[in-house]
Amino acid sequence: MDSEERDRGLTAREISLYRRILLEIEKETQIHPNYADLQNQLGLLLAVRGDREGAESHFLEAIHLNPRYRESILNLGYLYIEMNRWREAEDIFVSQVRKHPKDGFLRHVLGVFYFQTGKRNEAVVHLRKAIQFHGYCRDYYQKIGVWKRGTVHFDQKTEKALKKIRLNYHTAQFHNFIGLYLAKEGKSAQALRELKKAARLKPDDFIFHANLGTLYYHQGSYRKAIEEYQRALKMDPLYGMGYANLSYIYGLMRRTREALRCMERAVHLSPRYADLHYDLALLYSDRKRYGRAISELKKALRINPNYLFARINLGVLYEDQKRWREARREYRKILQITPEDEHVRRRLERISRRRG
Repeated sequence: MDSEERDRGLTAREISLYRRILLEIEKETQIHPNYADLQNQLGLLLAVRGDREGAESHFLEAIHLNPRYRESILNLGYLYIEMNRWREAEDIFVSQVRKHPKDGFLRHVLGVFYFQTGKRNEAVVHLRKAIQFHGYCRDYYQKIGVWKRGTVHFDQKTEKALKKIRLNYHTAQFHNFIGLYLAKEGKSAQALRELKKAARLKPDDFIFHANLGTLYYHQGSYRKAIEEYQRALKMDPLYGMGYANLSYIYGLMRRTREALRCMERAVHLSPRYADLHYDLALLYSDRKRYGRAISELKKALRINPNYLFARINLGVLYEDQKRWREARREYRKILQITPEDEHVRRRLERISRRRG
């Protein structure tokens, strides 16, 4: 175990922290075996330790619990590469590309895989597709010398760079995980160091930059947070929560027009998140676009009928517009859910005799 951890380039302090986290995640997974996130985290920790069979078992369980869990699916694919199970790794990456043929990042993953297995022609096809669908890939390939004058170019330098993408994958994921754990513990300076390591080891993965953005956001470093989220969104333009987080930051900076634009994009990309419809409704309400605000609150309530904040705000908007019947309806529904809410009860009593 020690030699495997040292091979991953971990310091003695990181090894000690790793072992403590591993024990915690193992205990949590025993308590909550049906949590896909925990199964994935445990698989990642075991992969770093070198327990590949154990890692495989937990990645498979995470995918069983959530068949759309892309991070765990990719973790499993990279694990199969480490285990020299090339055909199974190829099956995973190809199936993901078939499901999402215009996802530039997945094309990038498959292209790099084919390059590493000696299938240069297939690699060129998918690296070109990655550039077509993913603006960041073009910039990244130019930086490491793969993309020159409109053609895919391989030489000793680019081959070394492409090989590092695979070799660094689980180590980068590990530093990312450690960073998130330290951030949860309130150790933001140490967390920042770990997340930066992850982003340096695997600069082509949007999630590491997104996590850096989140940490900067919680530290109050809004401009740095915006830079990291923008990097993440350049890599993955379909990352809906990235737009949502940018919206929150712009709102805190009183850049309301940008906040609204980003939240509209977030809702478009993640239409099943009730919270995002609610947040968009608040932004519309602040700009006195009450019809749009009511529409978004209704969408939030269709997704989650017990969403009290959405229902309260909907009732208040109806009341402000003298739509008494609709306001009364919303307040009564709230009292059915929380009959002890005296604030809503008083609002209902105040408008109970209003006509309309």
